[in-house]
Amino acid sequence: MRNLIFLGFLILLTGCVKSNPDLTAPLTTTLTPLVNIPNAPTNLNGVVHSSTQITLSWRDESTNESEFKIERKIGSGAFVVVGSTAKDIISFNDINLIPNTIYTYRVFSKNSYGNSNNNSNEINGSTPNSELMVTIGSQIWSKFNLDVTTYSDGTPIPQVSNPVEWSKLTTGAWCYYNNDTANGVVYGKLYNWYAVAGIHDNDPATPNKTLAPSGWKMPSNNDWTELTDFLGAREVAGSKMKATGTALWVAPNIATNESGFTGLPGGERVYDFEGIGRRTGWWSSNEISLDQARGRSILNYAPNSFIYHAYKNMGLSVRCVFEGISLNNL
Repeated sequence: MRNLIFLGFLILLTGCVKSNPDLTAPLTTTLTPLVNIPNAPTNLNGVVHSSTQITLSWRDESTNESEFKIERKIGSGAFVVVGSTAKDIISFNDINLIPNTIYTYRVFSKNSYGNSNNNSNEINGSTPNSELMVTIGSQIWSKFNLDVTTYSDGTPIPQVSNPVEWSKLTTGAWCYYNNDTANGVVYGKLYNWYAVAGIHDNDPATPNKTLAPSGWKMPSNNDWTELTDFLGAREVAGSKMKATGTALWVAPNIATNESGFTGLPGGERVYDFEGIGRRTGWWSSNEISLDQARGRSILNYAPNSFIYHAYKNMGLSVRCVFEGISLNNL
């Protein structure tokens, strides 16, 4: 996908106004989503890197001139008129949206035979939840480590607790640190790199799966570099990415968390489990060799963000970076 410079988020909608078979009757107005990504609070959460706005568009397919009235409500408030226009292809832009807010739109049509005999179905979408993501420079990162048990298409990822079995894997798997579900509540899951790559079976002809939820991606090494460069280089970025204090991090914890990334010391799995409270590592999507891939790590006593050459059968955390949708791919 081509990258689009973004200032916030865009939710893109479309609709269609079709003529009735009986041209002596008002038009029937219907709005339907153009972008439909899973996990929306309703039927819509198309998100694109761009300015903070919602765009509604629809087409008059009748042979006679028509007029339209656009109404909007914010949250549970009342509907108010926010726009009107006439005939052919019409669009309406709503800008300066409030974060974490549901916007609902409906359109009324009118032609020479009167008002539409039905209201359009309401379309609504929510601006992204800032509690779950953080904007750092020109990137949007999840604030939490990944905690899923399936690939994005629903294919299960096996949980593997036995250390001997884990060490021999060449397909995706996950575990909790120390095989303790309580650690998963705080730190998310540990994944081997094969899960990051979507390698779910040993058949080389089988297409790989996608681990990241829709709209997100596994960060590449370049994504991590963009993050740490924005934070002033790897030598200081780690402190700006770490949660502060010693409630979870072992002292001394050199941390400011000024980026809001809020890295936690979830440890890692090599053969045994190591490092909880003192370090954490995150995968990138880039492999180095047949048995190694790149990651990033931070330590309690250092301000650095370290490039990690990790074995693919290790268990590291995963942070996703927002990918969005390019308008060129719609």
